Amino acid sequence: MIFNKQIDKLNIEDIQSLIDNSVCENKKLEYKKELNILTDSDKKEFLADISSFANANGGDIIFGVEEDDNEKIPSKILGIKFENEDVLIRKLEDFIRQSIEPTILNIDYKIIMVEEKKGVLIIRIPQSLIAPHRVEYKGHNKFYTRNNKGKYQMDVNELRISFNSGLSLEKRIEEFKMERYCEILANKYDKLIIDSPIFVIHYIPLVSFNELSQLTIKNIDEAMNKSNSKALGYGYSKRITIDGIAIDYKENDKSSYAIYNKNGIIEKATTNFFKKNFAVENIRPTPIIDMINGYQIINKIIEDFKEVKEYFYSVGISSPIIISCSILNAKGFTIPSNDFFDIYGEIDRDLLLIDNLYVDNFDIEAEYILKPIFDSIWNACGYDSCKAYKNEKYIGL
Repeated sequence: MIFNKQIDKLNIEDIQSLIDNSVCENKKLEYKKELNILTDSDKKEFLADISSFANANGGDIIFGVEEDDNEKIPSKILGIKFENEDVLIRKLEDFIRQSIEPTILNIDYKIIMVEEKKGVLIIRIPQSLIAPHRVEYKGHNKFYTRNNKGKYQMDVNELRISFNSGLSLEKRIEEFKMERYCEILANKYDKLIIDSPIFVIHYIPLVSFNELSQLTIKNIDEAMNKSNSKALGYGYSKRITIDGIAIDYKENDKSSYAIYNKNGIIEKATTNFFKKNFAVENIRPTPIIDMINGYQIINKIIEDFKEVKEYFYSVGISSPIIISCSILNAKGFTIPSNDFFDIYGEIDRDLLLIDNLYVDNFDIEAEYILKPIFDSIWNACGYDSCKAYKNEKYIGL
């Protein structure tokens, strides 16, 4: 987005800075003097604007800012009039949801007050994973996208590319993950003790595969400091690499690491969740198992997601992101039961791949966002669901 900060933290000074610095409209930014959605023509224009951002690289539309018609440079903060902020946003949400197909996920809204019942409205539209989106309003059925000159109607070739891009993106993500798993198992950079299962988690912003811009080492370092970034909850030492900034648990320990890449992708891995030849003391006779510490997985990953969310906010990366988890060298390991009557099984494969988790809203509590990942791990160990939840409510272990 044009602002390198969360939308809810934007203020009038941010808008004024666009004027002071003569920031002109571009592929990811558009100014509107007024919010016009009274006539059918106005409504079609509004919907075309919204859908064009989702079908391109996402961006911000700012209503209530006057601009130079020729140069497209903002010149004055005017604001738009409205009676009630919540009513206005709800009206826009409903209209967009009903008139664009498929629904664009995770659109954000922000009103910055100028005076009573008057403010600047910012609508932030993310780049969509499920593009292309079509405007469907009173017989108007068209697809739009954007370039630096503004929106335009997509042609047949662009539509074909857009329909295929979702499949292409998914393939690129899977290829990236498999390449990383191969390097981890080969211990190419001597990061982990590899005669153990390895829990690997990737946080993958969609922009990492769809934009050429990269974070700088300074960006990464400052954001890591703000979010107190760690290697899955463990102490660390940082070091700069060609890819970004790496975290090691501690010198010569080789049990956890994290990599914060310039392209926005975060990779973390640990062997700390596993223990061979563990005695399950609450059962007689006492079985000896290769154990997965489910309590650690839940608490460390929940803690880590909150930390990573703050990191993404700090570097200006917004949702959607994909969270991908896997356990390498997993065969034969299991989560011990806390109940004598529970029956548990063992993971039946070396590479346990958990379905990608698509996160389009950072505001939902981590415990509920991450539940599908936990359920999958417990399923692999013979349980019907993660035992940290009861009736879909998080209760912990």
